[in-house]
Amino acid sequence: MLSLPAHETSCAINDPERLQTLADYQILDTGYETAFDNIVKLAALVCDTPIAVINFVEESRQWFKAEQGLGVRETPLDISICRHAILEQDLMVINDTLEDPRTASNPLANAAEKSLRFYAGALLKAGPHALGTLCVLDYQPRTLNEQQLQALKLLREQVMHLLELRRYHMNQRRLVKELDESRNELQRQAHIDPLTGLLNRRAIENRLTFELEAPLDPQAPGAVLMLDLNDFKGINDQHGHLCGDQVLKKTATLMRNTLRVDDIIGRWGGDEFLVVLPSTTLEQAQEISLRIAQTLHEDYPPDTACTRVGVSIGVVGMDRFRTLKGLVHAADTAMYQAKRTTGSPWKIALAPDTRGSTML
Repeated sequence: MLSLPAHETSCAINDPERLQTLADYQILDTGYETAFDNIVKLAALVCDTPIAVINFVEESRQWFKAEQGLGVRETPLDISICRHAILEQDLMVINDTLEDPRTASNPLANAAEKSLRFYAGALLKAGPHALGTLCVLDYQPRTLNEQQLQALKLLREQVMHLLELRRYHMNQRRLVKELDESRNELQRQAHIDPLTGLLNRRAIENRLTFELEAPLDPQAPGAVLMLDLNDFKGINDQHGHLCGDQVLKKTATLMRNTLRVDDIIGRWGGDEFLVVLPSTTLEQAQEISLRIAQTLHEDYPPDTACTRVGVSIGVVGMDRFRTLKGLVHAADTAMYQAKRTTGSPWKIALAPDTRGSTML
């Protein structure tokens, strides 16, 4: 029988490595589980006791993963009998709690009614660290025979097996979650332009194909905008490619802020952008194009090397095309038609295939 001063008992209980080992199992404050409940029922049956408990000892409490005969999930550590078992190596048996110096003054052993007079606990250990006990208790002093003590040890091993199995499954779920997150991130990266954060060309093509295959509203069939920054090569030549990258990122941000929630925008390549406007009339598409052009021209901050950015925009209605290739070609043609005009920092053209040649 091991009996240490209170401060040494406290040091053993509050050992950081022991507490971390207990925390690693993530067992505290979890719900009832049938496998653990069945073990305490079997322990009480084999040892012929009214109470059986699987408990874990924290800094200030003992918490019960499973219990029979108590009706509570935890008790303060200062009245815990199990805290003394933390100092043992295997089993702690107290045949009469009033006769043992560790428990003689314990209020649980001196209760007016149903005082706990017998205790037997098999230590739950992970490596060198004690986590808690599988214990049985009785209201009368008594002893356990060798078969009962051996059964208590065997059931203790089953508790540790369940704990390890539970931790294994938790780690498996964590790994699966991390793999799913990594896969989702890889998929996201495969569809995102790394510079602007917009959809890349493959992704915007997929979204546009989906829109083309969906039923179109004849009143608002949707439209596509093809945008190209004017004289972007001059920005790179005069201010360098780093400045050009900043212009592209700023352009992407301004367009995102200008477009509606359901609009889809992607970087088509270089300084070209493609915008899909679902459920939009051609007139609304022209208004959105003008708003984008004005925003890009007016809202660049003063410290940007190119404080004004012109843009050429080709506008095409989706109702005249059923293939991606034809739609993109029409938008691209309209954009180059707009680019050839002069006299304005922004140039917008409707695709000739849509309503004839219209310039804004």
